[in-house]
Amino acid sequence: MTNHDIAGGRLPYPERTLAELILSTAARRGDAVAVRQWDDKLSYPELTERAAVLAERLRRLGVGPETPVGICAERRPYLLVAVLGVLLAGGCYVPLDRGHPWRRRAEIVADAGITVAVVDQAGRDALSDMEVTLVDLPTAAVDSTGTAAAMPMDTLSCPATPDNAAYVLYTSGSTGRPKGVVVSHRSVVAHVTAFGAHTGADERTRAFGFASLGFDASVQDLFIPLVAGGEIALVPDADRVDPARLQRFAEAHEITWGCVPAAVLPLLEPARLPHWRTVFTGVEAPDPAQVERWAGPADRPVRRFSNGYGPTEATVCVTSFTATGHWDQPLPMGRPLPNHRIYLVDQHGTLVPPGTPGEVLIGGVGVARSYLGRPGLTAERFVPDPYSAEPGARLYRTGDRAVQLPDGELLFLGRTDRQVKIRGQRVELGEIERVLCGHPDVRNVAVVAVGLDTRPELVAVLVPAGDASDDDLLAYLRQRLPEVMVPRRVVRVPVLPLNTAGKRDAARLRELATAATGDRPAAPDDAGTGSDLEAVVADVWRRVLDAPADPEADFFASGGDSLTAMRLVATLRAELGREVAVEDVFDARTLGALAARVAATTPLTEPELTVGHPPTLSPAQRRLWFLDQLAPDSAAYNTAMAERLRGPLDVDALRAALTAVVRRHDVLRWRITRVAGAPHVTCDPPGEAPLPVVDLSALDGQRREAELSGGLQACAATRFDLATGPVWRAQLYRLADDEHVFAMAFHHAVFDGWSQAVFYDQLGAAYAAALAGNPADDVDLGPLPASYADYAVWRTARDSARGEQDLAWWKEHLAGAPTVLELPADRVRPATQTYRGAFATTSFPPEVDSRVRGLAASLGTTPATVLLAAFGEVLRRLTGGTDHVVGAVVADRRLAAVADLVGFFVDIVPVRLRTDSAATFADHVRACRQELLDVLAHPNAPLERIVQALAVPRDTTRSPLVQVLFNVFNFAEPALDLPGLTTQRVPAGLPGSPFDLTVYLVERGDVLALDAVYNPDLFAAERIAALLDGYLELLDQLTALPESPIGASHQGADDATSVASAAGRGDAGGALSRAARNAVQTAVPHPPPGSDAAAVPAGPAPSGAAPAALAGATEELVARVWREALDVPQVQATDNFFDIGGHSLAMAVVQHRLAEALGREIPLVDLFRYPNVRALAAYLDGAAGVDGIDLAVQRAAARRERTRGRREARAASRVRETTNNVD
Repeated sequence: MTNHDIAGGRLPYPERTLAELILSTAARRGDAVAVRQWDDKLSYPELTERAAVLAERLRRLGVGPETPVGICAERRPYLLVAVLGVLLAGGCYVPLDRGHPWRRRAEIVADAGITVAVVDQAGRDALSDMEVTLVDLPTAAVDSTGTAAAMPMDTLSCPATPDNAAYVLYTSGSTGRPKGVVVSHRSVVAHVTAFGAHTGADERTRAFGFASLGFDASVQDLFIPLVAGGEIALVPDADRVDPARLQRFAEAHEITWGCVPAAVLPLLEPARLPHWRTVFTGVEAPDPAQVERWAGPADRPVRRFSNGYGPTEATVCVTSFTATGHWDQPLPMGRPLPNHRIYLVDQHGTLVPPGTPGEVLIGGVGVARSYLGRPGLTAERFVPDPYSAEPGARLYRTGDRAVQLPDGELLFLGRTDRQVKIRGQRVELGEIERVLCGHPDVRNVAVVAVGLDTRPELVAVLVPAGDASDDDLLAYLRQRLPEVMVPRRVVRVPVLPLNTAGKRDAARLRELATAATGDRPAAPDDAGTGSDLEAVVADVWRRVLDAPADPEADFFASGGDSLTAMRLVATLRAELGREVAVEDVFDARTLGALAARVAATTPLTEPELTVGHPPTLSPAQRRLWFLDQLAPDSAAYNTAMAERLRGPLDVDALRAALTAVVRRHDVLRWRITRVAGAPHVTCDPPGEAPLPVVDLSALDGQRREAELSGGLQACAATRFDLATGPVWRAQLYRLADDEHVFAMAFHHAVFDGWSQAVFYDQLGAAYAAALAGNPADDVDLGPLPASYADYAVWRTARDSARGEQDLAWWKEHLAGAPTVLELPADRVRPATQTYRGAFATTSFPPEVDSRVRGLAASLGTTPATVLLAAFGEVLRRLTGGTDHVVGAVVADRRLAAVADLVGFFVDIVPVRLRTDSAATFADHVRACRQELLDVLAHPNAPLERIVQALAVPRDTTRSPLVQVLFNVFNFAEPALDLPGLTTQRVPAGLPGSPFDLTVYLVERGDVLALDAVYNPDLFAAERIAALLDGYLELLDQLTALPESPIGASHQGADDATSVASAAGRGDAGGALSRAARNAVQTAVPHPPPGSDAAAVPAGPAPSGAAPAALAGATEELVARVWREALDVPQVQATDNFFDIGGHSLAMAVVQHRLAEALGREIPLVDLFRYPNVRALAAYLDGAAGVDGIDLAVQRAAARRERTRGRREARAASRVRETTNNVD
């Protein structure tokens, strides 16, 4: 049996609404009782008549299909009148539980958009202070003169259709905000039909109405008996919470059929309930001992007992398993019910074989419509069904784990997110519970993690079934589980506490466990935890810095830098659960001061990291995918590395090690395809990693090195096809028996600078294991605490929660900032960004290196910050401007769980550098330090969103907003450690240049150096060399006199013109003047009408051209595609795509849809050239010179074909003349 076989059969169900089915049943049941509660009862005619009266009142208030109507009333028989009345009006009911806090009810009312609610007196009291129209339940008998009730029953109708919403039930959200699950009539009717048939419900049924209306089990309690023509015994609130009263209620009402939560099963005495023939459970896994207790022995069963499974998002229940006799193992959750299917997948979204645990995905008619008003969450959890031929079929990702047993039944294994970290190891609480329930003296158990977040401990809260001591129980666990999974204490209770939904009450369990241990939950102001907190901070300091934990130890003197600060913060956040920031480390400086700052921080508010997610793209990966589509022939976003290996290399062991690392990091097996214009990720299964060997050993030394250099360049600069994969390559060059060069290249979408050290460390460990004789398949690096997909989901949730707030900060911070940084260039800027790359480097003189480090330490910052501040002054002297925006690389590894992951965790953020010749260089460093800290404090708005919010003009000649990048993280080049070999880094080739210029601060042999990657289509090598030389000369002067005004080192030369006059004087102006001399004027981006292309608008952007009506079929087509892609109601011919809400990824969708409509491929870059409807339509129709943009593009392209050298000056003059004409 394969995973594809986990499906229920087909069962027809009525193409009608739930209300219509109940009316049909009522018409044939005469005066039979529909609902009873002790002496209070309603017959079917009374129920439908009163519901009809209510429905008429609701319709007069505007209630109809898709209208949410609140219900807030006591658990009395007339509660069914409220439910049926809302359904008859065509609306969907939304339970508002009186037992919930006022704030919870208010959140649901606001979230669901409830304007009308049905109430009794208790409900009216609960909702009296809310802006909701309250409609009283018709609790009394209906007068024969009543309007709606006077109608014959067969004339009553429901205006809803099967696909309209029947109800919205709210479940707890992981962020604390409840989420409403929208379920259609079709899903409810299909479930009622299938489960009613499965459990034998009929007119003789007396149903156990136990579940609260807000819990999805109430759908079974109420609607199955009503559709079958049976009777509901509605348990009142007072009887639901008292086991003795509940027993009496079940006996008195002679229950025959019903759902009993697993935790309630032990509280009832089945021997005193002889009429009860069918019992089913499924809120949680039942105690195996309850099977025989309720069903009887296998050879003489007394009633049918079944265990089911299903989330609210799949309409109550989707699987069922019938059991009898003695059970001492966990009960399976069974097989799918009719019209449902289940898939089990691994963390990569790949189907797992029988016997292998996987996440449960549910498909079929029961899958809910959506989360109300939560499109992002809906898209995340309700995904397309790739295995179904049914158009529009979807799957619900449950977050639950299960395994298919050999007999085909499914066994529930718990939540993928019910994990805690104990002493650094992830522990699944459900696994401990399952093992402990296997002990004969344990009836039921819940395992809880309590205590300080930094040192949590496990407590087992159990219901005993025998006399085994605590020591015996813990010894039982130690024989079956690792020590880290054995609880520290045992708490015994008569029953596990339940909440109103019949599930375990997690808060009460934690109280019981905490009280038993004598501990208190940690609080930010809890002075009693101070010593513990200080100990944790000291321990983290020691581990991360590899330095003594002296309270007076200085962070920078202990070897700290930006990357170390990030690791320190990530670990503290993980172990203490507090909002620790890099700024805390930099400002505190010493360990003692840091501990004090940490003690004053608040608990973390960002989302929890959950694990087990299928492949999911992060915002940064989506940006790289778009850039790959924009420049399909470029390899600029490759990253490469190469190592010379000397000694006896075992090639097979290296291949096995490579295989092990790629198997461990699934992101290296990802492929990013385009589906309907949007990126879609899939993961290839693990396999042997390819490692081709190129033998150069027969060549002479000079030719061998030449071939090697060419091969390394080809390895680095050959583009990856993200859609077909793989997204990395490895090559081994054999130079001699004991000398090889190992080269690797990756697409940046799966690999960043931090990943190099991670990859090398794990490759070395795997190589050592392979050398030890382990077969390739047995080289195991162990599990990772999380995957890249887990990070991507966490990042998306974090951005969603804080993105708008951070975006507002960015808009204010960059108001009025220039959006173009035009460096002196040698060549006219090409019409389209070319991404070609060249490389230059220069090393620091020892005295400059020493002064930079010393100044950084004295100012409480890093050498990179000093360099960035000096770079701002370099830009001032080259351009004459005092305000520039450059890009900086930010590593988003603030989660400790991702520290050892390979992947792309990098964001490009705009950094604003403002210079003042009268201020000291030390002041500039401090300002730069604060700028970087402010940027790091607002990480939840990706660059694309910032560009969109600032309305930065788009231009095919350069990247928007950021054209110059400064890498502020000086990664020390990692060393590859392979046993028996010596390794040496060799130049790996240059893939290209994503920006005009990128400056890297690197460290080689404990000496700082500057690397520059630049576009040779703009700059000559001599100009970049002069820029780097001038940079170091200026840095020498600035660090020598850091408390002097920066203008003093320039002797009053404050602009680009005066830089040239400093040539030959021996100061920084000499080198920088060469970097500014004889520059051409590059093409200026064409601004949209009425805007300033040079700066971010400080206020509302001026309006563009006057709106124009669409003309012609192509304009109509473009406008329609734009409307659909951007979800806007109207598009005019002169509208700019980016002014009406467009962004880069939406442009990719437009490209796909236009290509489909026109039957031909359209280069994505061309859509940026023609950003309004009229211009784009004319281009698509083949018109030449469609507007000024097209003319400028053609002229710039023609210029580039002209010869360079002396003629470039004349070409530059013509560029200026042409630009004036265009403008």
